[in-house]
Amino acid sequence: MYAASSVPQSTNIFQLVKQVNIVDVINHYNIAQLHQRGRRWVARCPLHGEKEPSFYVFPDGGWRCFGCGEYGDSTDLVAKVFGLRPIEAARMIARDFGIEVNNKPISLEARRKARQQAIEAAKKREIKQIFNQKRERALEVLSLIVRTTNRALAAGGYKAHYDLAELLHKTDYQEYLIGCLLSNNPDLQLLALTDPEVQQWLE
Repeated sequence: MYAASSVPQSTNIFQLVKQVNIVDVINHYNIAQLHQRGRRWVARCPLHGEKEPSFYVFPDGGWRCFGCGEYGDSTDLVAKVFGLRPIEAARMIARDFGIEVNNKPISLEARRKARQQAIEAAKKREIKQIFNQKRERALEVLSLIVRTTNRALAAGGYKAHYDLAELLHKTDYQEYLIGCLLSNNPDLQLLALTDPEVQQWLE
């Protein structure tokens, strides 16, 4: 437990939760897979999709993503990841790490609920990450097929008019699927990813 008994009464909850090492917070909530580089830690940013890690955690308890530009302390990070207000994030950290606020001990039930919330949020992030990986793969395959088809059409690479009509129909549909994957509509993205032909490519 990160006891607060030695902290002055005037200390607020934001100062109290800074007692908790930010690396412990990140690992506890499974926010990111950290790798140590010297005195710093690095990971793929949990706030935006990226292939190369640009999320850095520093010894002073701060963090910054050089990809999306977000930065802050452990409270800011938990707030952004879980969609909470800063005060809610601070209370969540306090509950889960057993910090006493205003000399009131945190109940085991409150800690259990906070931990369960963290587990559920981590599962949602994992599902979203897998979804985004499949979406990127589908976009890659579809774009390659459309480019190859367009080159074949430009070069007259079809046998007969019915082949041309079929190619054009397929290309139109594949471009429609690409549009669905690129949209900000999760329903359209899911529609494209569950298309039987796309599913076959992703297997």
